Amino acid sequence: MTKKLIVIKGKVTSGLGQGQFYICQEAYLIQFQQKLGFQPYPGTLNLKLEKPFVQSDLVTIEIRSFQEAGRTFGGCRCYSCQIGDMRCFIIKPDRSSHPSDLIEIIAPVNLRRSLDLMDGDEVELVLGN
Repeated sequence: MTKKLIVIKGKVTSGLGQGQFYICQEAYLIQFQQKLGFQPYPGTLNLKLEKPFVQSDLVTIEIRSFQEAGRTFGGCRCYSCQIGDMRCFIIKPDRSSHPSDLIEIIAPVNLRRSLDLMDGDEVELVLGN
């Protein structure tokens, strides 16, 4: 049986710069390394999609919540995807103020720099790989 691949498109958009703070929390870094197989670049690539992101049939990798210094850091779900030859993950926090058509992507490298992306550039993601 062949896996069903899903292709979605979105445009690069600047975020608030908060991704770096969360990505760099040690308890997240340990889980990313164990569950995703890499330590992500400290930041995310934000994409504004043509329509809301629906996760229904996709394999999910769960990153658990934790408490640190009296503060609770929420869990998130990760979805494997690819941009060109670059394997990366869509990361969807359990608690987020992002609209459903905005996604964040993590990878072991700075995707903006590695793929020479600027705000407004269109990116094609392949999910289900």
